Amino acid sequence: MKKLLAITFIVFGTVFSASASGNNVTVVAEKRANHLSEQMIRELRLNNYQANKVREINLDVAAQITEIEQKHAGNEQLIAEQCKEVLAVRDLEFEDILSTVQYNDYFGDRKMYSKVDREFVSSLDEQGSQNMATNQQADKSKIASNVN
Repeated sequence: MKKLLAITFIVFGTVFSASASGNNVTVVAEKRANHLSEQMIRELRLNNYQANKVREINLDVAAQITEIEQKHAGNEQLIAEQCKEVLAVRDLEFEDILSTVQYNDYFGDRKMYSKVDREFVSSLDEQGSQNMATNQQADKSKIASNVN
């Protein structure tokens, strides 16, 4: 009976930890998409319909790219190839939504948008590292105060 209970707890722990890490990917993708979308909306002067579609597309693209980056961490060449394919699909979708002038502006600024996205993700990574360091410091302080 005790073994069954222990196995049940292990299974639930595994399931909940897996879903928690999946939520982190979703949160990162949402932040990433919102940041990029807001910049595009401002710079391309999109109307409400276009803004909603761009947000929707960018959320999908950000989720795909975040998944690719995590799946192939360390293999920059493979990440670049797969991301290029995802971004090409986004370009086609934007072509249907944006006016000719807006699309030309977007197309000319694609490298800048990619750079902004990479910088934003790296800032998220830095914030995450700082939060982890702060949490570790707090844990050490708690342990030290408990010892005294």
